Amino acid sequence: MLLLISAFQQKLIPPTFCVALAIGIAGYFMVWSTPVVQGTGFGYFLAGPLTHYFVYELRNENEYYFYFNLGLRKITLYASTAILNLILGALILFYA
Repeated sequence: MLLLISAFQQKLIPPTFCVALAIGIAGYFMVWSTPVVQGTGFGYFLAGPLTHYFVYELRNENEYYFYFNLGLRKITLYASTAILNLILGALILFYA
């Protein structure tokens, strides 16, 4: 099951990180000027569910059938995205 979830997440990690980095850079140029790394960590929390929605709900909506036939429901995939984003966002925030 973990291999299936990691295969599912492989499409999400690079675009999520790019969007989070853009949020971090945009936060650096705002009035309150947050550091880029902290803005990226916080942006990872926000960008994960949005990227999941755009990649799998709008672009590749038929891939859910593939994962459903392997025993993973949509709620499981969304929960794995939320948990992974919390872990990676916390790692970026606290250890960078």
